Amino acid sequence: MDYNALLVQLGYNADDTNLAQMRRILNNTDGLNPNDVIALNDRLKPHLCFVAMSSSEDRLKIKNVASGEIKNAVDEMILGWANKHKMGLKKVNETTFYILGVER
Repeated sequence: MDYNALLVQLGYNADDTNLAQMRRILNNTDGLNPNDVIALNDRLKPHLCFVAMSSSEDRLKIKNVASGEIKNAVDEMILGWANKHKMGLKKVNETTFYILGVER
């Protein structure tokens, strides 16, 4: 999958600025498979949660804006995805995780 397709799947315009940021993100996130990110994003959408590019770091972030029991279920879904794909996550705040790359 190319950068354009990943950007479009995540809801971004494939302009030069976004393309450059996505290149930096993927270069900065060892072992990340774009298809796995899209699959996670698709699973999060029904809960109004999503994967996006961070505006403060060259990372993809996972936003869990659900509430109550649904928030806990989405957190479990996110942690399960990370475990399955051996991705490290950094919890930034109550609603945001950064995808760090393959845990070693």
